[in-house]
Amino acid sequence: MSITGIITRRPLRACAAAFVLLGLGATPALAQQDDLTIERSFAEALVRDLMTAINHGNVTGNYTVLRDYAAPSFGADNDPTEVAAALAPLRQTGIDLLQTLAIDPVILKAELGNENRELQLTGYFPLQPEHVSFDLLFRLEENRWWMSGMSVGTFEPIEDDAD
Repeated sequence: MSITGIITRRPLRACAAAFVLLGLGATPALAQQDDLTIERSFAEALVRDLMTAINHGNVTGNYTVLRDYAAPSFGADNDPTEVAAALAPLRQTGIDLLQTLAIDPVILKAELGNENRELQLTGYFPLQPEHVSFDLLFRLEENRWWMSGMSVGTFEPIEDDAD
């Protein structure tokens, strides 16, 4: 499931096999261009921070804080009812995103763009009974990375063919 439309600039289109094939090594720097480097721990913190905000919205049914916590342009383009409608499929799965605070995400893609002012983080949390996928876009404004686009969903765990 991918949240598309009003929220997502680039919907997550990776298939389960891509998650197995594109895993990142354990290098400390995930994204680097010129003199800006995004450390793995910071990228993981950004992802977990947003998952927490989404979880709060899912539990309460109120997405105002998530919308207001995002980039100002995101808030201007999306009212809380639109955010709630876009996240309804995820909420209806009943998945508890609090688990994403305890499990390390698998970050498959970490790219800086737009003169180091945008950061895209794509990956998943290997939760059970379903994995949680994410494709998140952040924009650097006023020395803070603000969420400006997102796609979050669930998919069946990947079977390891080595067994």
